[in-house]
Formats: sequence, C-alpha cells, structure tokens
Amino acid sequence: MNKSLWVMLAICVALPILANAAVYKWKDKDGITRYSDTPPPSNVQQLPVNGKKPVSIKPPAAMTVEEAAAAATSAASGADAKKKPEANADKSEANSDGDAEKRQKDAEEEKRKSEQKEAELKVKQQNCSNSKANLNTYQQGGRIRKNNESGERAYLSDAEIAQGLAQAQKDVEQFCSE
Repeated sequence: MNKSLWVMLAICVALPILANAAVYKWKDKDGITRYSDTPPPSNVQQLPVNGKKPVSIKPPAAMTVEEAAAAATSAASGADAKKKPEANADKSEANSDGDAEKRQKDAEEEKRKSEQKEAELKVKQQNCSNSKANLNTYQQGGRIRKNNESGERAYLSDAEIAQGLAQAQKDVEQFCSE
C-alpha cells in the first residue's frame, strides 16, 4: 500500500512537468487547423494556444531584397500583398518547405544533443556521488573489508586503506569538479 502511494505521488508531481511542452497551432494552406510540437513553416502565422498571443513569424530567408522591398512598399501603401507573380509564390512556398525541414532537422539535432548532455551530466553526478561515498568510507576509519575473487571477506591493511583514501580523493576531484 505504501509503495503504491509513493508511485501515485511521483506521477502527480511529474504530470505538470510533462504538460508544459510547447504546442504550436496554425492553419495550413487548405484552411485546416494543425497542432504540433514542432514549429510550423516560417511563412505561416501561428495562432494562440492556451490563451497566449500569437507569435509573429519572420518572412522566409529566401526572399530576395527586391521582393522584400516590394512587400514593404505594398504594405505601407495599403496595396494587396497577393499581387506577386505566380512564379515567385511557387519559389517562396518551395523555399519555406525547405526551411521548415531544415528547422525540424535542427530541432531534432538540438534535442539529441541536449539529451546527450543530460545523460553525461547524470553519469557525472552518479560518479561524484559514488566517489564521495567511497571517500567517506575511507575517512571514517576502522576496519574496511572487501570481497575477494572467491567471494570471501578480506580486510584491508593500513597501507591498502591509505592507498584507497588517496585514490578516493583523486576520484572526488576528478568527478566532482565543475
């Protein structure tokens, strides 16, 4: 009973953390509302999720200087932005798809790198914890025993304890330095 209570408590603590993931909402070219954990293509306006304001997206980086200047002047004069030539619109759409794929690959690589860093940090913390416990054992003094190859108890001599203490201090310095 007590173990199941701890499991339920752990789940209740973990749920808010898991629910805090980024969610993106946008409408695609067909007018269908999409939800995703990856950002939408750069040429799409994001819609509010959970009552938050929409995030403004920059135009695709593939836009030429002339296209950017034309878009800026037409927006300033109140002209309709849909008067672009059809060829430029197709190029812009193809570039935005490529940009979206590149962003998704970059996001996946970033996620993989962060997971790798977290794993390395966990290993380093575990090594530090183990080396501190080992050092504490040697510093307490008294008789220290280990199991030999045949599984029998063997007590360490004073020289072996001194050598183990020196090695434990080196391990703490190596694994616990930041």
